Amino acid sequence: MNSIAPALTHMGIFTDNPEAMQEFYVRVLGMIVSDSGDGVLFRRRIIFMTGDPQQHHQFVLVVREAGDPPGGALFQVSFKVKTWEELRRTAALATAHGATELQGINHGNSWSVYFRDPDRNMVEIYMDTGWYVPQPFGDRFSLELAEQDMQAITAERIKSVVGSMRQSEWSDRMQTRLAQHRGGPPDAP
Repeated sequence: MNSIAPALTHMGIFTDNPEAMQEFYVRVLGMIVSDSGDGVLFRRRIIFMTGDPQQHHQFVLVVREAGDPPGGALFQVSFKVKTWEELRRTAALATAHGATELQGINHGNSWSVYFRDPDRNMVEIYMDTGWYVPQPFGDRFSLELAEQDMQAITAERIKSVVGSMRQSEWSDRMQTRLAQHRGGPPDAP
């Protein structure tokens, strides 16, 4: 068992009405869109939303396609770990306890391991990389890599992605955007 449990950080839901849903969460919960676009590995439109300048997204809207579950269904639930070893250990525990379809995806801003739990819900375990990369973005990776190799691969890969920056710079920009959205001065980070 993990000595420190992965922390629940965000979730995604399917939607048939992305514009209305986006407007609802902007107006009712004070969130803003941090990124949106068509996924390369998850081939569908994705809208990332946050109300916290330290988190790229807290809530995700995934536009439903034929074959997806009906209205309001869960897309995924995500848990954060702090280290590469915790990521590897949690993935191994998941597999040992019946998880299926395990895959590693480098999002540039996070290294994520996705799998299906015994009820077939999608679960993401991830760790931050210290970078912001416009989303959706994803390259597959193997947990067999050493963390130093993963860091080097990520640093090299994101050089070609327009808009990439240090996560701290992105957070400062989001702090300003959130303050403008909410009609007040930005809080000190």
